[in-house]
Amino acid sequence: MSLQSKIDQSKRFLDTVVTNMGNLYIANSGGKDSTVVYFLAKEIGAHLPVFHNNTTIDPDGTLRFIRETMPETVINQPKESFYQLVERKGLPTRLNRYCCEILKESGGIGKNTIEGVRSTESKGRQGRDYIQCDTRKSMKGAKHIYPIYDWTDDEVWDFIKQRGLPVAPCYAKGMCRLGCVGCPQISRKGARMREFELYPRRWDACKKAITKGMAKNPQWKITRYTNGDGERAMQWWLSGKTMADYFGQLKLEF
Repeated sequence: MSLQSKIDQSKRFLDTVVTNMGNLYIANSGGKDSTVVYFLAKEIGAHLPVFHNNTTIDPDGTLRFIRETMPETVINQPKESFYQLVERKGLPTRLNRYCCEILKESGGIGKNTIEGVRSTESKGRQGRDYIQCDTRKSMKGAKHIYPIYDWTDDEVWDFIKQRGLPVAPCYAKGMCRLGCVGCPQISRKGARMREFELYPRRWDACKKAITKGMAKNPQWKITRYTNGDGERAMQWWLSGKTMADYFGQLKLEF
């Protein structure tokens, strides 16, 4: 299928959704996929509320980019920043992504959310429907709507070039995604460290937060394993391993 065919298909899908569903809004992360969805909605003349949930750990310049290029976007500020959550709850892991639930997903409770999710982004996003019902009780019947679900990376970038659309500053730094810096869901080896190298203030802030959290919580496993050392805690977090595997290995080495 050609890019133009996919554009037409996505527009027809969006138009059908806007015509037949209520309680709609567009989730705008500021990333390339969200940008495409935002401007597709513009092209069909849809006037929908647009929201961005500030995670407080996105790449520098993301909020400014959104305000300047997609000014209708309402930026929701969290009750607690990512760093305050780390201080209170510890570092999130792939199996304990409390940060997503609090900082991102809470904004879609009970709503029908149009998102830039695509199947090629990860294995976890494959096999979904174009309209996905959220079965979690906490989401109160929310639905996720994916108008560019079957677009490839190249098609997204071709559309952006074809329309002359702006993109977030993180892409000029070589990042291929826009999301929380150092997210533990990133599976590509070395990619998390690369993001922290691009945004070292994020690393320092995370390290400061977990150090403060461990000082307040001597009962945490990470506190006991590291003796409250923030740098060691961060190195474990970056490894993606369980504490038993990571610190057990270190113990054997010594």
